[in-house]
Amino acid sequence: MKNYAVLLAAGTGSRTGAAIPKQLIKINGKEIILLSLEIFFKSKINFETVIVATPPPSVFKFDWNNFFKKNLGNGEMEKLQIITGGETRQRSVGNSIKYLESIIPPAETENAVVFIHDSARPFVTDEELHLLFQKTAAEGAAFLCSEVTETIKEINNGAKIGIVTENATGTANPELKTLKRDNLISAKTPQVFRFEIIKKALEKAAGEDFISTDDVSLLENLGLTAAAVKSTDFNIKITSALDIEIAELFLSKFKQID
Repeated sequence: MKNYAVLLAAGTGSRTGAAIPKQLIKINGKEIILLSLEIFFKSKINFETVIVATPPPSVFKFDWNNFFKKNLGNGEMEKLQIITGGETRQRSVGNSIKYLESIIPPAETENAVVFIHDSARPFVTDEELHLLFQKTAAEGAAFLCSEVTETIKEINNGAKIGIVTENATGTANPELKTLKRDNLISAKTPQVFRFEIIKKALEKAAGEDFISTDDVSLLENLGLTAAAVKSTDFNIKITSALDIEIAELFLSKFKQID
């Protein structure tokens, strides 16, 4: 089997409050996107191509090619392919799969495996990549996840989560339902698929205007499922300014286990 990686970096990360996309924020002197790329470049799994889906120039104008040339070795640059992402995560994935379709010979698509990963998750181990590959080879798709440890409630009746302040009036009579957390997991990335499966799932979603927040949802819409692989506690998604501080604390400990 031949392996390909897609690193989704087309978002601007506005929730961090930074003036630049969060993937360019540094953790202990190194950009988050470079830490995430290392996951694939340093893996014992041989990745044929590593795609980075970047923001459209109209959203964030930046010389990505020059940035990577300055920070990556020649061997890494040979495997790297920069493409323009979309306005949504799903469109960025779609653009990436279309690019792969243009470079993978038709005779090899059945044995091609695609790892799709959030650029804001820089703490994935090589052991996790190998587990995902093994599960995907056997079952067609796999993803990292974690157990849910907090009590999760479903809120209905048009209610919204309010912020408690001295002057807050609150939300009137929301309908609440406590979900059984033994049946819940939190989906993370990488999410890994045989190429033909994710391609078919994207095509079906496009035909139905089905919108997903992750790639496994696309498989569910296709009537398929994916193997769930438990991730380490380090695999956080950097979203807020606080997450950046947490990531700085994580980095040295993560390197000890990776």
